[in-house]
Amino acid sequence: MVKWSSVFTGSLGHWVTRPLFLCHLGHFPFAMPDSKPVILVLDDNRASFDGLRAKIESFEDGRLAREFDLVYLLGYQDLRAWYARSQSRFVSLVIQDVDYSQIRDKRQIVSLPDSISPREWRTSLPDFDEVGLQGIVIYSLMRHERIDTVAPVLFVSSHIGMRRSREFAEFIVNPGYGPCNFVPEDASGENYYPLIIRSIDELALRPLTAEQRRDWLENLGTVVGKSRHMAHLCYEIERIAPSDAIVLVLGDPGVGKELVARAIHRKSPRYDAGVQSREHPWTVSIAALEKNLIEDELFGHLKGAYTDAGTSRPGIFEAAAGSTVFLDEIGDLSKEVQLKLLRVMEYRVVKKLGSSQEMPVDNRILAATNRAPEDLFKRFRTDFLGRLLQHSLVVPSVRRRWEGDSPSAVEDDLREMTDYFLSAMNRRVPADAHLTMTEVALRFLIQSVQEYIAGSNEIFSNNIRTIRNVVERSFERAQAQRRREITLGEVIPTLGVIKLIRQQERVASTTIEQLVGTLQLDAVERRAIEEAMRKAGSMIEAAKLLGIHRDTLRKKMAEYGLLDHNE
Repeated sequence: MVKWSSVFTGSLGHWVTRPLFLCHLGHFPFAMPDSKPVILVLDDNRASFDGLRAKIESFEDGRLAREFDLVYLLGYQDLRAWYARSQSRFVSLVIQDVDYSQIRDKRQIVSLPDSISPREWRTSLPDFDEVGLQGIVIYSLMRHERIDTVAPVLFVSSHIGMRRSREFAEFIVNPGYGPCNFVPEDASGENYYPLIIRSIDELALRPLTAEQRRDWLENLGTVVGKSRHMAHLCYEIERIAPSDAIVLVLGDPGVGKELVARAIHRKSPRYDAGVQSREHPWTVSIAALEKNLIEDELFGHLKGAYTDAGTSRPGIFEAAAGSTVFLDEIGDLSKEVQLKLLRVMEYRVVKKLGSSQEMPVDNRILAATNRAPEDLFKRFRTDFLGRLLQHSLVVPSVRRRWEGDSPSAVEDDLREMTDYFLSAMNRRVPADAHLTMTEVALRFLIQSVQEYIAGSNEIFSNNIRTIRNVVERSFERAQAQRRREITLGEVIPTLGVIKLIRQQERVASTTIEQLVGTLQLDAVERRAIEEAMRKAGSMIEAAKLLGIHRDTLRKKMAEYGLLDHNE
């Protein structure tokens, strides 16, 4: 493991011309979990691993050795096997050699599978050499097969320069992935191990401390818990918040994208609790506005700009001077408005409706959408999307949130989450009406969520929002019954209603092709006629159900060979 000649930073970062730039993960205080976090080292040369481990053990009197376990793995097969038997371990970093020219057993070499295509990864894949770029293949499979999407990766090699690194720069980038970095360009000779170890110390993902989790809970209203995915998200927020960068927050409905936007604002210089206009982000829900009102809401208008414009009105960028503007559901933005918003992003100017001049504005822009990145490529202008995707954060769904975490971590987080939601409800009622949840009811709720994570039910498809709704509606049921505790009698009916709603949503979203198995008009029409006849019992009533004349129905039935069976 020697040196790289270039540096790539961040999960959606940029090329830089100085030594390895890393976010300040290593500067947070560290809390020891039940077992130490793990650093995985993949290399075809065991001696390289042994040398690295010896240097780590001597670094700062063994501080990193006390903090992390180091595990040696040869290649992809070893990587898969280790994760299969160590699912609950907290993986802090993967150190990945790229050049596997010293491997003896060529059966250990893997090729990039056909399932990973250039179209899927939005890039032209490099011509992967089976030996020289084996580490990139291993990395690609680790991410694509979701063996681990969160762990930061530090690449080390001696055979790849700037030209080859450019070939796969976009390939290793995907929203939600942990950061991917390369060794400092001056890491050689006596500087090699000191720089590598310093990079490890800075890049490794640590579990959040109890103090950090309490800060997120009390000051930001967010239960982050012990999840590795949430630790990654929190550190990314800490990294990007102090800057003035535009950030796109991605995630399914109900995961808490607005909470992330609030956290970014609260941790930025634009937050000021003493100034009302800067205490919270200024939020616009694009999806909630009529299309002809979006421009007015964003940019404002002058008097007389249109028929009903009796007075001038500032847009949100003008009104939120010095603060943060949060554009929720930005995926619904038209291309015309995208072009105008791009002017705001690039030059910090807006043009009001009815005005011929641009005016300067001073805002930070945050945006959010529940649309998948591939959908955004279809909906957004390339230049607009390129500006948005420079910095993106993915908020994990309930199923992804605890991916790879221990069952005890899931249970602890759900208990903390339930306590927080109950505390919020209790603050709204008199002290003598405060409620707690019985252990049996809580265990039932936890088990239901765990079953959802395992794929056994679809109750919590609206993510954290659904967990909060279950607690709040159960609280209201218990309050109506004048109980002092929330019991199974309140939790089960609440879950039942949500399950019923989910079932109806699935029925409403079922397509004709799913119902009939085809979109061929004759097959669909025949199926409709058969169902109408079964339901109505007579040709006259069936024709009414179908909205056609009886003679037309008779003709259609004869055409499909149904007439003799129904007369």
